[in-house]
Amino acid sequence: MKDASPSPRTVELWIRSFAPATTGPTQERALERLENVESTSGIEATEVRIWGPKVERTERSRRIPQLRRIQERLDSFEAWATRTGRRLEPFFRRCHGESTIAGERHDVHRLPTVALAEFEDGDIVHVAPCLDGDRTVDVFDRFDELERRYRDDSVLEFGDERRTDGVISEQTGAKTNRSRPSPELPSPDSD
Repeated sequence: MKDASPSPRTVELWIRSFAPATTGPTQERALERLENVESTSGIEATEVRIWGPKVERTERSRRIPQLRRIQERLDSFEAWATRTGRRLEPFFRRCHGESTIAGERHDVHRLPTVALAEFEDGDIVHVAPCLDGDRTVDVFDRFDELERRYRDDSVLEFGDERRTDGVISEQTGAKTNRSRPSPELPSPDSD
């Protein structure tokens, strides 16, 4: 008998703070789904993180811990997308900003209202929303997959050992062979 349960997974739900009321139901639904996944599946840990509609990449923002964490996450999301052949745009958009007063140029990331990052053993294994070829994978698609994949159901697999039992057919009284899996049972003599 083998344990068929998947590796422990942790998830981070990123939501936009102070988002307009029109995005509220999406965020509320995502928070409810996260709570459901956490309570009914094999997810090891969940976190809710907050970001704004965009984040600037400047030296100053690198010194602010929350902004630095967002930038580091965005870097890991981009590395995951490159490694897996997925695309994060148009959901995560990079553009350039310029301050006419200071004369500085900097990168700006426009962030989605809701995003989900999944990790196994600390390594990022999925980011949503993303594009997989022509298919959009959104946060709720991933919640569906997590609920399917990480149910609390116990799954048992038996080896491929088979045993043949003689079975008496009711119609002819003849003995026939029927093949079926043979579970390994302890013998009555063993302790």
